[in-house]
Amino acid sequence: MKKFVIITDFLFFIILVILLSEAINGEVIEDEKSQKDPIIEKIREAMELSYQMDRERSEKVFDEAINKWPDDPEPYLFKGGLYLNMFQNLNNTTEEEVERLKEKILFFNNKAIEVAHKQIKTNPDDEGAQYCLGGATGNIGRFYILNGQMWKAFWKGKKGYKILKKIVDKDEEYHDAYLGLGIYNYFSAIMPKFVKALSFLLGGTTGDKDEGIRQLELVRDNSSLLSVEARKILLRTYRGEEDWDGFYHNSKWLAEHYPENIYFQVPYVYGLTQNKQISDAKNHLNSVNAMLQNDPSRLARDMRVKYCRYVGLLHYKLGDYAKSEQSYMKALELSRDVFPPTRIWGEDYYYLAASNARLEREKEAFKYLRKAIDKEWKIDNLENLPEWKPYKQNREFLLIIGKIDN
Repeated sequence: MKKFVIITDFLFFIILVILLSEAINGEVIEDEKSQKDPIIEKIREAMELSYQMDRERSEKVFDEAINKWPDDPEPYLFKGGLYLNMFQNLNNTTEEEVERLKEKILFFNNKAIEVAHKQIKTNPDDEGAQYCLGGATGNIGRFYILNGQMWKAFWKGKKGYKILKKIVDKDEEYHDAYLGLGIYNYFSAIMPKFVKALSFLLGGTTGDKDEGIRQLELVRDNSSLLSVEARKILLRTYRGEEDWDGFYHNSKWLAEHYPENIYFQVPYVYGLTQNKQISDAKNHLNSVNAMLQNDPSRLARDMRVKYCRYVGLLHYKLGDYAKSEQSYMKALELSRDVFPPTRIWGEDYYYLAASNARLEREKEAFKYLRKAIDKEWKIDNLENLPEWKPYKQNREFLLIIGKIDN
């Protein structure tokens, strides 16, 4: 059991590296603004197409940028990032397709590093080139994670953080750099003690949750290229802090701005549910299911886990406890096969327990209630809630919720 906990904590640390590597996607310094604007606009066009789920056109626009500006590292960096995101969201893909995608990831990110090095050699103070160097290094680190090469991934992620910090120390208005710093600050602060100790020994910091969220919101409100990425990550931080208003507004913005993107539509079901707009959440779920042709397996596995969790909560709020229990059990089943693992929250275990309580399955209800409490899920006066009232005199239940001593 202790070995499992250590492994789980280490995987949590690896997830932090993934998130950090996602943050490093490029920006420009103010002195080169007039020269860089056409490149930035072209990259933004390609990114918008990718958010609209038009990957083929996105690739073509990136190719146009590379052909027009072959000596600039940014188009290579962002195209490498596009393929990396595609790789992370693979679903029902042949082995040959996977290998081709791996080759593209490595080619474009290594090309970005090569071109960035040339620019830095000519101008050591070129922050744009330094940022691309860090971004491509981070992308390769993220690629190592997805291939199970953990230590290589860690060192790449750490190097990327140092580059970001160095840039911000020189230029506080370099807004895009705050994305990586915000991720690092937030997720470092919530890491388990074992991982914090490891990070400290390897030269990391303990982080700061509030500062991390502030930095991510700074990127959301000011970044030229990474505002959407900041919103995606803020969904995770708002969820972790149970800031349901923040989650609702962020998920609403993404869903409304990119109606074609199923990966932005799914979280909005949860946002509406947490905002107590149950009827709207049900209607939106119907729209999501129509997009999926009533087949959630069309989603990448990581998003499928979230879909099942979100639907489980909605079904519970609608009073359909059997469907809620089924959805949460499916989320648990799928989460075991995702790498890096998708987190199961105390909330998920609680509503799985509550669904079983409503269905009068005492053994299962108590089993998952223990898991919820182990994950620090707390509700005041739990024994007075409708789902638990039948167990108010049950000794095992009272032991679980700490009302009596063993």
